[in-house]
Amino acid sequence: MKKIIAITKGDGVGPEVIDEALKILEVIADYTEFEFIYQEAPAGGTVFKKYGVNLPNKSFEIIKDSDALLFGAVGLPDLPPGVAESAILKIRQNLDLFVNLRPIKLYEPLRSRCPLKEEFIADGIDITFVRENTEGLYSNYGAEMNENEAKNVMIYTRKGCERIIRYAFDYAQKQGHQKVTSVDKANLLKPSQLWRKIFHEIGENYPSLIKEDIYIDSFCQWLIRAPYKFQTVVTGNMFGDIISDEGAFLIGSLGMASSGNIHPSKISMYEPIHGSAPDIAGKNVANPIGAILSVNLMMQESFNSSEIALEIEKAVEKALYKGRTIDIQEKPLKTVTTEEMGNIIALQLKESLKK
Repeated sequence: MKKIIAITKGDGVGPEVIDEALKILEVIADYTEFEFIYQEAPAGGTVFKKYGVNLPNKSFEIIKDSDALLFGAVGLPDLPPGVAESAILKIRQNLDLFVNLRPIKLYEPLRSRCPLKEEFIADGIDITFVRENTEGLYSNYGAEMNENEAKNVMIYTRKGCERIIRYAFDYAQKQGHQKVTSVDKANLLKPSQLWRKIFHEIGENYPSLIKEDIYIDSFCQWLIRAPYKFQTVVTGNMFGDIISDEGAFLIGSLGMASSGNIHPSKISMYEPIHGSAPDIAGKNVANPIGAILSVNLMMQESFNSSEIALEIEKAVEKALYKGRTIDIQEKPLKTVTTEEMGNIIALQLKESLKK
């Protein structure tokens, strides 16, 4: 089964973590029916410095003609904020990647790395945030700024709400979840009131699932007090950005968290949620697991292979008993480099797929 994957390594630690993710794809290609063809699609700050644009037309054409995009991280400290990072927004908007999927899972070997007390962890943390990716404040609609005033307009459309909420319910069913939690600010914001109305309209078509509404401020509290209560969480763009980063801190490190920018049945983009981390770039210390788990999402969502995705997760969990990068290190385990972490996971996956 041949698949074309566009590769954007980006800036900072992006190339380092993507190189380790590519090792996982190579193992899959060696031991399954998949065959992968890679096409480089440069974007980000380094590209901006060279060409004056952060997403060259040629790169975007390569991305459009691919089956999926594996993306590293973009951003350089000597560029103004957004100059490199807006490449991500361009890809999301131009490809209409309306789903931002962010799983937050605390693996058992990292349980002691969670900053919460045991009573708050309980049976574990395994949440998937389903974040609307194209509307709300992040769409930059009506953006204006002068010396005395700045504004953005928050717009939710029925189409935008319906498709992300329906995706969340379908995802919950596919994953065997019992509950879908909607996060909004319907006590104050009109867009959230429309969101909540549509959530319950669509929810009527999923009678087997429990539906729950929580205000964003209350949810931020409960995510710390009782994260084990949540499974599939669906919310708008701004709220989703905040709570998924909060959740990522609970699993040991931002370096553990993956994401997918998805349009079902079309080209989708997969990336770790961490930034380019220029302070540690080139030191071979970055955690590649977020990038590797992004391959897991790619296999699950774009290539319809939940079996291989599960094997990647198992390989990551086994590897965490053997060595860890410095951000999740814990004695007496060996501290390993970015490259060594990738090698350990690739070996674990190889052993599983050979059976």
